[in-house]
Amino acid sequence: MASKFGYRLTKRAESDFVDKLKDNIDEARAFPESGSLVDNEFLQLDNLRKKLIGNYIMYYLPNTAENIILILRFVYGKKNITDIHIKLDI
Repeated sequence: MASKFGYRLTKRAESDFVDKLKDNIDEARAFPESGSLVDNEFLQLDNLRKKLIGNYIMYYLPNTAENIILILRFVYGKKNITDIHIKLDI
């Protein structure tokens, strides 16, 4: 949905969120299985994981063959999670 309003983040708001985001990504890189497993009937992935970052959820998939963390999506935590799982582009 298009909006007439743009947005700006204060330096502090931007810094706080970005710092938390980087910390969670670094933790997932160091400990790929540190996130909670996602158990959902619509997702047929064995190792899909999630981490909470403030009010947001980061979905990621550790790829041991390539030694990377594939970050799939960030979603607002109060959204309909089942709907999000159905629409994840994996």
